[in-house]
Amino acid sequence: MRLTEALENDGFCLRYIPRQRLIGAPRMAADQIEGGELWVGLPNRRRGVVSVAPLLRDLERPGLREDMLRFSLDAAAAEVAIWPANWRLSVPVPTRTLADGAVADILMAALAKAGISDGRIDLQIDESDLVEGGVLLHHAMGALRTRGVGVVLDGFGATFGSLALLPRLPLTSLKLDRRLAHSGGSDADSDESVLIRAAVEIAHRLGITVTIDGIETEAELERFRQLGVDFVQGPWIGPAMAAEAIRVRGRSAQ
Repeated sequence: MRLTEALENDGFCLRYIPRQRLIGAPRMAADQIEGGELWVGLPNRRRGVVSVAPLLRDLERPGLREDMLRFSLDAAAAEVAIWPANWRLSVPVPTRTLADGAVADILMAALAKAGISDGRIDLQIDESDLVEGGVLLHHAMGALRTRGVGVVLDGFGATFGSLALLPRLPLTSLKLDRRLAHSGGSDADSDESVLIRAAVEIAHRLGITVTIDGIETEAELERFRQLGVDFVQGPWIGPAMAAEAIRVRGRSAQ
């Protein structure tokens, strides 16, 4: 199924990746999640349901990019309107879409349609896009922050080359590269742990929260709690799930 066909026929598969708070939450509050990340899938005859992210990253048509963004943000806002008031949702946005300049207006329209305030939906970009996006991306990020929109940098720490950029980036949150979840073992003094702790401390000084993705075991979760990470995602917290399933998690936490 193509993107245009899926848009016309409501053919997308929406899933929500749950996110759990570590810092400031009860130690064993396994069901106390605080929102998550939107995952949009497209049916594929040979591969089942596949993520649309690679398709959007290379999409050349500005009009279709805008239509996809509007669909994603409308769906995100409608879902968040049902969630507990303290939950937030991150929506991945390709660099080209963010640089188009209409993102903030489309998001505000989606929030108004759903009857919710800003501050509950964050836009997520990939660290690898920082160089490609250049000045236009930085300006777009700054404009979003000026309008109160949260900006999440995904994949941070793959090389730690962007650590020096943090003070200059208008971010509200970092999502650490999922490979870091399995590096360094449980040793708090390993090279990886030292770098992660430094990144977390710098982020917190700048008012930026930190999430780690890819958590598969309780030991990994406890390691990142000790390193000061604010939120965790991954199989240990829960897989990408349908809307009703994540709502049930929300009700059980209340």
